[in-house]
Amino acid sequence: MENKDKERDKKRAEYEEGLKKTLIPVAFGVLAGILSFILIKDPVSTDGLIIAIIMIFVQKFVYRSLHIPMEGVKDWIYLAFMTLFCWFVAYTLMLNL
Repeated sequence: MENKDKERDKKRAEYEEGLKKTLIPVAFGVLAGILSFILIKDPVSTDGLIIAIIMIFVQKFVYRSLHIPMEGVKDWIYLAFMTLFCWFVAYTLMLNL
């Protein structure tokens, strides 16, 4: 019974870590999209992309402060992809309002 509880707790911890690793880039991507819309008036300019890239670098310190382990290149590629994708979607939706 005790072994089952440990296994369940381990699975729950992995689930929570995965959820954090997904929600943080989504939030930073949407925030980057909002900032790009507010700060950059010319949608053809690439300055909005610079904001998204800065948000990717900021997450390095956020993950460290939240004690979330980032193992290897795969996690960082996922983080960058999710942030850029959510930035693109949020920025595009706001430009079409």
